[in-house]
Amino acid sequence: MDYVTSAANLSVRGGSRLRLSPPYVLTANGRKSAGARGKSDSGGIRASAGRVSRRRAGLKWSLLLAMTAVCLALDLVTKRLAEQHLAMGETREVLPFLFLQRTANDGVAFGLMGGKTIVIVVANLLALAVVVLYVLFERRVWLAGLAGGAVIGGSLGNLVQRLMGDGHVTDFLKFPHWPNFNLADVFIDAGIASVCIGLVVEAVRVHRAGRKPVVPEKSDL
Repeated sequence: MDYVTSAANLSVRGGSRLRLSPPYVLTANGRKSAGARGKSDSGGIRASAGRVSRRRAGLKWSLLLAMTAVCLALDLVTKRLAEQHLAMGETREVLPFLFLQRTANDGVAFGLMGGKTIVIVVANLLALAVVVLYVLFERRVWLAGLAGGAVIGGSLGNLVQRLMGDGHVTDFLKFPHWPNFNLADVFIDAGIASVCIGLVVEAVRVHRAGRKPVVPEKSDL
């Protein structure tokens, strides 16, 4: 027969006390076993952790979708405005270091891989799949949502225009001595840079944590 104690301290012969950590109970043979309260607390902790995990996942994917939509819309709208208000090859100075110059780009960012539309489309689709996998496994909600959304939105912006047109995308931004580009390129580069910085920061944090001296825990004896 098991004898259950409801107190944290149990008096024994000689006035000494045997300390029991709730949620443990004392059995007839003197061993401790987990009680119903312990099982209930454990189940509650797991349920709470599950709710937190679901909320974090929901926030991550909400951020991803919102960022993707914003980047995609900004890219397509600005390209359309450039096509309406800039003649092909026309240049307008915005700032001493920034110009508007409309060009048609049949390559990827900054004019690379020109004329290889099929290869570019396949590469874009593969890149999108990689980004989605990254978002799935990235635990940092804001980094995954915002950086991933920027890359996906920019990639979709160029991909949509390329597929709906003649294989070209509209570039309209230019720095001196630098190839023309568009907002999609900015979003893609910013997202990739953010991910790389995040990976470096995480690696440094893990490295520093591994070098911290291990402090032995105090014994209850």
